[in-house]
Amino acid sequence: MKKAKLAVLPYRHHPKYKFVFDLRAFGKGRKFFKTRVEADAECRRQKTALERHGREAIALPPHELSDFIQARKTLADYGKTVKEAADFLVHHLERIRRCKTTVSQLKDEVIEAKKKDGRSPAYLRSLTFWLQRFCQDFGKQSVAAITVEDLDNYFRDFGASPKSRANFRANVSVLFSYAKQRRMIDSNPVEFTAKPKLPDNPPEIFTVDQMQGLLDAAQRHAPDVLPMVAIGAFTGLRDAEIRRLHWSEVNLARGFVEVKAAKAKSARRRLVTIQPNLAQWLTSYAANTGSLLPINARKKLDAVRQVAGLTSWPKNGLRHSFASYRLAAIHDAPRVASELGHTSPAMLYNVYRELVAPEEAERYWNILPQVAEGENVLVFSAATATRAQR
Repeated sequence: MKKAKLAVLPYRHHPKYKFVFDLRAFGKGRKFFKTRVEADAECRRQKTALERHGREAIALPPHELSDFIQARKTLADYGKTVKEAADFLVHHLERIRRCKTTVSQLKDEVIEAKKKDGRSPAYLRSLTFWLQRFCQDFGKQSVAAITVEDLDNYFRDFGASPKSRANFRANVSVLFSYAKQRRMIDSNPVEFTAKPKLPDNPPEIFTVDQMQGLLDAAQRHAPDVLPMVAIGAFTGLRDAEIRRLHWSEVNLARGFVEVKAAKAKSARRRLVTIQPNLAQWLTSYAANTGSLLPINARKKLDAVRQVAGLTSWPKNGLRHSFASYRLAAIHDAPRVASELGHTSPAMLYNVYRELVAPEEAERYWNILPQVAEGENVLVFSAATATRAQR
C-alpha cells in the first residue's frame, strides 16, 4: 500500500481558492487556500504535528501500544475508530461531571414534583415504593452514570413476575424521564431496555349467576355494602373511584354517576349512565347522603362474599365484568372506553375485554333485586332495559 504524503496541490475548480491541502488519508478532510504561501504554511504545521505524534508513539510503553492496537482492532469490528471511542467516553464522563445528582436525591425531587402536580395519593404511594426499591441498589450512584446495559441486566435479574417487572420498569422510567426533562441526561435509558413479555391471560369476570348471588347476599346481609357492589358491576368505576364517591354524585333523577376529575385516575371528569337495572338496585338509597363507602366496608364485603359462596374475588372483577358485558350488549367500543375513563378503545381490548355470549350479556343487564311483596319499587321490563342500554 502506497504511503500517504502531505503535499499542496493546485486546485482549478474555484475562482478564489487556488490550492488544496489534502488530509483525507489522515482523517482530517481537505483544506483550501487562496495563496500558495498560506497552503505551504499549513503543510509545515501538519508535518510538525505528525512528527511530534510519531515521537510520542515511539515513546509509548509496550503495554500501552499493545492496548492501542487491540482497541483499534476491536473498534474496527464495529466500524468505529479510536478517536470516536475517545470522544464518546469523554462525552459520557463530562455528562457525569455535569450531573452529580444521585438517584436517591433525584427520587426525593421527583416525588415532590409529582405531589405539586396533583397526582393521587395512591399513585404517589406506588411510585415511592418502587423508587425506594430502586434506590436500594442504585441510590448512591450518579443518575448520569447509569447505562442502558446496567438497567437491562438489572431488570432481567429482578426476581419477580413479569407483571411486577413491568411495573418496576415503568416507575423507574418516570425517574429518568424527569432527569431528561431537567437536562441532567440526554435520553431516558429505560426506554432502550427490554420489555418483559406479559402472559396473555384473559381477565377474570363474574358469571351472571355469581353476580346475582353476590347482590342478593348484600341485599339480605349487608345493605349498606350493596350500592358500592352494584355501582362497580354496572358502571365500571375503579375501586378507588368508588371509595371516593359521594351520594351527591349519584344522580338517580338524571340517570348518571359523576366521576369528578379530582377523583378519577385520568384526572378527567366523566358521566356514566345509570342503567335501568342499577337504578332499581339504588332506588331505596335515593335519600342517602355523605360517602358511599360504609364503615368496615372490607369486612362486610368479605362476609357477603362468603354468604354468596364465592371462594375467590377476581382482581378488578366488577370493572372487568362491566366492560365485558357492556361491550357484548352494545358493540360500541369507543362508548364503553369512554365510560371506563379511557381515551381510546385500545385499553379495552388489551386488558378488560372478555368474550361474552350475547345471551349472557342480556341476562347480566337484567340482574334485578328481589322485591318483597307490596314494596313500592319501579320495575323495568327486559325490553325497556335493552332499549335503555342502546
